Parts: sequence; structure tokens; C-alpha cells
Amino acid sequence: MQSTTTSFLNVSPLIPARDVEEGIAFYRNALGFELTYRDADPAQFAIVGRDGVKLHLFANQDRHLADWTSLRIEVERIDPLYGRCQENGCVHPNGSLGSRPWGTREFSIIDPSGVCIAFVEQVN
Repeated sequence: MQSTTTSFLNVSPLIPARDVEEGIAFYRNALGFELTYRDADPAQFAIVGRDGVKLHLFANQDRHLADWTSLRIEVERIDPLYGRCQENGCVHPNGSLGSRPWGTREFSIIDPSGVCIAFVEQVN
């Protein structure tokens, strides 16, 4: 018998980028994402992904939109990623790795356009 309930499978957020090419380079170099789609050269829209996460980068010059965009990505083994982000200088000044009272360890970064991304690891 088929279920009549919808299953949610994934989320692919749209991330505003002042410069999509700069965004592609950042997500590839700083975070180890792969470029899976580029609409043109230079890009106005691109998709980068790593493991089960896909981010859709779109050209947008509105700094306020980027400043107000944030997301959380759940990961396993957060420490190597934190080290990589420290090496790349993208850890948010107030976003160092730490334990949170709701049972996570997390840290935040800022991408070149000003988007804040928190990386979260469940504890136990």
C-alpha cells in the first residue's frame, strides 16, 4: 500500500552572491564543494555541492539580502572543517567552535557576499 504522506527529501537554499564566480571559488576552496552547474561564463547562477548538500548561488547586488541570509548545515566530524575554515580566514568573528546548551557543537562563517552559514554537529 502506498503512503499518502509526502516525504521531504532535501533542501537546496538559494544563496545571493555579489559575484557568482567569487562564490564558486570560495565554496570550492574554503569548504571543499564541487561545482555541479554553471549557467554561463561568467556565471549568473551556479550550483555547488558536497555530500548531500547543494547550494544554489545566484547573482544579486543587494548587500542587505546577503546580510540577512543565513543557514545551518548539519555535519559529522566538525573539527576538520573548523580547522579548514580557520586556515581560510572565513570563521565569523563571533562564531568560533563551541558547545551549545541544546546539544550541538557549532561554528559560523561568512561567505564573500556576507551570507552567514553555521555548521552544526549533534552531540550524542
